[in-house]
Amino acid sequence: MENSFFDPERPGSIFIAIDRYHHYTPLPGNSLRFVKGNQREITDAAFHKFLSDNVNEVKSCTYVPDVEMVQYDLNWMRDVPSPDTHMPLDKYIRQELLPYLQRSFQSPSRQISLPDAVYCSRYKGDTDCSILKKYFVQEADYMSFRRSQDERQKIYRGEANFRTPLKVVENDFGYLIFSGNEIGKEGFRECLQHIIDHYFDPHYDIGHLGVYEYPYVTEELAAHIDASYRIDHARQLNNSFEFQRENHAPQSKLPDKFINGLTPLFYSPMETTAGGFMELLDKFHFDPDVRAQISPSNRDIYRLLTVMKNGYVNIHEQPFTYFKELLPVARKLERITQVRSAADFDRKEFKQASMEIREAADSILKRDFDVRGHRSLKNMLDDPMVEFTVGNRRLNDVQKSVLSSGYALYIPENNREAVRHLQYCMADFGQNRMQNSSEPFPVKTYTLKEGLLHPLPTDINKKPRAVKKPENQKRHTNRLK
Repeated sequence: MENSFFDPERPGSIFIAIDRYHHYTPLPGNSLRFVKGNQREITDAAFHKFLSDNVNEVKSCTYVPDVEMVQYDLNWMRDVPSPDTHMPLDKYIRQELLPYLQRSFQSPSRQISLPDAVYCSRYKGDTDCSILKKYFVQEADYMSFRRSQDERQKIYRGEANFRTPLKVVENDFGYLIFSGNEIGKEGFRECLQHIIDHYFDPHYDIGHLGVYEYPYVTEELAAHIDASYRIDHARQLNNSFEFQRENHAPQSKLPDKFINGLTPLFYSPMETTAGGFMELLDKFHFDPDVRAQISPSNRDIYRLLTVMKNGYVNIHEQPFTYFKELLPVARKLERITQVRSAADFDRKEFKQASMEIREAADSILKRDFDVRGHRSLKNMLDDPMVEFTVGNRRLNDVQKSVLSSGYALYIPENNREAVRHLQYCMADFGQNRMQNSSEPFPVKTYTLKEGLLHPLPTDINKKPRAVKKPENQKRHTNRLK
């Protein structure tokens, strides 16, 4: 029977790529190749192609596996066992081909590790590893490369291939992609829990949330998979995931076909409502891959938002932190609704009590929390990330602290016709808004001169006069007096 793999009556070479730890199996064409003849130029070119193909294949792997690529040159191929098309190639190599070569006392004419070939390809522009290994270990880049591969092998617990489907989390920041490996599953769980924990955080406004699956791994995509995992190089104590804006991959850096290949699993506009939050929580609390939990503070925020939406609290519901504070109005509502007939129902009284409990819930929310979309004026004034502009004047943190403390601020730059009504400003915490005026407010008023706060004269009918500078000119701020 004719052998389609090699000519038994002629010399030939055998190229084998094998991982002795069985963590990784190359594609069939990259695991084994037969080359007919013994011409040096032909076998050298063929082995170089064999190296390059294996180097390119592992570009979509979790790490560069410890594969040995060997070349055997035989004078005659007649005794070499022929591959069986019904036997997996890896099994044929391990159980038939390698035992034969060992029995025949055949030694490799060339042997190169795949990590070394990848290193040469990345840092020297070629897969040729003719340089002796003892010279490799003297190169700092080589040692760093091997350490990083060893680290990734530990992270993926010896799994050289990414598991699919991939999980994808998308928002205004970009994309986070997680493998189906254990580390990827952990990252996906932590990511969704992080989003739920920070749902109401005014500094974590991700715009919207989309969760998808993606069916396969490509070389272009591999660099972005599990990329939010950070190694603790400094202390070497605690590797962790990070989900900030800079950890996301923008769409421009992802393959062109990636977006069209996504399968939607969930979408949320991330609105700061009780319903929006509970929809997200329910979806991933009962998802066996996530099992998300709700924090005590988010539970309270959710209950307060529910009261603000419904204008009602059932006194028979499970109590929460602010139940007693709302109980007087809740009992009033209960009394109003407990009537014998529709004719006895006082709609006006109900609307009034409903408004009272909404306002009470809103007051608690702004007093005890800092919720995206429901922020108090004081919280915004105390936030260095929030900008306030009065006229054309952008207030600095010192000026904002004056307003946050309940005092008024005089802005001399606004003492001109077009914006004279903005000369004085103060915070109205009751109405949760800023007040502006061309006349002084009946509270202590400050102005900023050369970086220092100065109180205006207490007689508000007098024209503001300059205040003598303090003797210590090195200070950049002074306390409110």
